[in-house]
Amino acid sequence: IAIRARQTGVLLAAMPDPAGWEGLIARAGEGVKIDVVGEEVVVSASELGVAAAASAAGAPASAPALALQPKADVDDWVVAPEGYAAGVVGGKSSSLARLGVSPAVAAHGSVPASSALPFNAFERALAADAATAAKLTAAIAAIAAADASGDAAARRAALAETRATIEHDLAMPADLVAPLTAASAAHGGACAPEDIYRAVKRVWASKWNERAYLSRKACGVEEDALHVATLLMEVVPAEAAFVLHTANPLTGDATEVFGEVCVGLGEALVGNEPGSALSFTASKTPGAAVAIRSLPSKPVAHRAPYTTMIVRSDSNGEDLEGFAGAGLYDSVTVVPTESHVVNYADEPLVWDEAKRAALLSRLVALAVAVEAETGAPQDIEGCVVGNDIYVLQSRNQVL
Repeated sequence: IAIRARQTGVLLAAMPDPAGWEGLIARAGEGVKIDVVGEEVVVSASELGVAAAASAAGAPASAPALALQPKADVDDWVVAPEGYAAGVVGGKSSSLARLGVSPAVAAHGSVPASSALPFNAFERALAADAATAAKLTAAIAAIAAADASGDAAARRAALAETRATIEHDLAMPADLVAPLTAASAAHGGACAPEDIYRAVKRVWASKWNERAYLSRKACGVEEDALHVATLLMEVVPAEAAFVLHTANPLTGDATEVFGEVCVGLGEALVGNEPGSALSFTASKTPGAAVAIRSLPSKPVAHRAPYTTMIVRSDSNGEDLEGFAGAGLYDSVTVVPTESHVVNYADEPLVWDEAKRAALLSRLVALAVAVEAETGAPQDIEGCVVGNDIYVLQSRNQVL
């Protein structure tokens, strides 16, 4: 959300201080000026009118349309990492394949095994189900008609009908059963092909969620140009999850890593859930001290109930130059995760200073290694299980 707000010139600010929030509410109806001073958001009275303020904010209206990688025709329903190529899968899969064979990254962490349904898998599934393909064509036409008439409610209903058609009506091609069975065996062996396909369809359908659809329109992306591959992975039973920014996004300092850690899976961290993560900064200089910025307070942790898989979206409209597209398309676990209240009285992230310091130092070293491998500042997502660190995603950082 923060990345998309930055790109579109929309203000997104958090006010965790109750006194600061009360002061902000007291200005309801007033014209205000908002400045970022260091890491603080400062709100003061403004003499600008509404029209002047509008002209000073927002993304450029003349931004060029995004050019997306065309999809390639692939005969295999499921491809292995060595087959992750341009036109076959998106940047998420390709990045993991690259990091997975990097000796420098392997010295600090691991990349879990994966496989993927390529971009053209969705069209192949539609070609095998003519009745659903016809129904989907009508639903997509209804979206365009609602847009043309300016009827937002009708557009929202047509988008929902499009998603429902894919999720509930699209049959699994007979020749997809064996590849999904093999993928399950390679990634934990606990998921039936029918259940994997159900999750795959939810990811495909997320192309037509409202936020993704409106984002494409704003960027001038034609509907037929956007394709969604699906990355299949076993859910790592994370004890903690992390996000690392190899350039501090708060200050723009490219010599400093900024990181956040939460208990359990990363859903609590990247899903903008209440509470704070364990946050820290550190210089990239080897052996530099790690500064703790906040201790964790997120009340809920998410965990996989047992061995399962996750189907992750990997479109050709994400992680592009000048447009990250983060969070536009869904990722779905085959079996839903469970939520647990965190008992911070027994949480080593809070009370075991030596263990915490050792982990954070390892995360900083990992961040430096990933940035060196990719050649650009990175947003890195991953998790920790015991003494093992896993990299689950890395994309170019949008500053």
